[in-house]
Amino acid sequence: MSNKGTWIFGTVAVILLAGLASPAFAQTAASESMAPLVAKIFMGLGVSLGLAGSAIGLSIAFQALLGGGAENFFKNIAVALMPSSQGIYAIVVLFTNLDAMDTDPYTAAGKGAVAGFAMLFSGWFQGMCCAAGIRSILEGRNTLANALVSGAMPETYAVFALVMTFIM
Repeated sequence: MSNKGTWIFGTVAVILLAGLASPAFAQTAASESMAPLVAKIFMGLGVSLGLAGSAIGLSIAFQALLGGGAENFFKNIAVALMPSSQGIYAIVVLFTNLDAMDTDPYTAAGKGAVAGFAMLFSGWFQGMCCAAGIRSILEGRNTLANALVSGAMPETYAVFALVMTFIM
């Protein structure tokens, strides 16, 4: 199994195990004190996944940018910086749900986990899309505007995840 496959499998396994354990926490009176802890763990997971998505996307996009040489670096840097927003969205989800960790902890936990996964994959694939746009610009087949528009498409799903945390 590849390194990427191992990470995806491990992350899904942790979420499934936590999902199977959460009904056990909810059934006992003593576990009510565990609910804010569960919310904090999942909110922390969501922030970590969002930041990891930004880091992965940025590293992919900057690899393509650095491959173009010093003369093209500042002309295409806007495209390479696009995946950085997922980490910011994940932090916004955390701060907007701080009070919900005590009042409605399981909803806050779900918001954190769902938003984190959406932002992880959005940032990751946005980095790939931006790298392709940068490469296309460097080869003379594309314009900066086309690369920005195509890089913004995966971004919309991170924005959808952010908006859904306000609706839930």
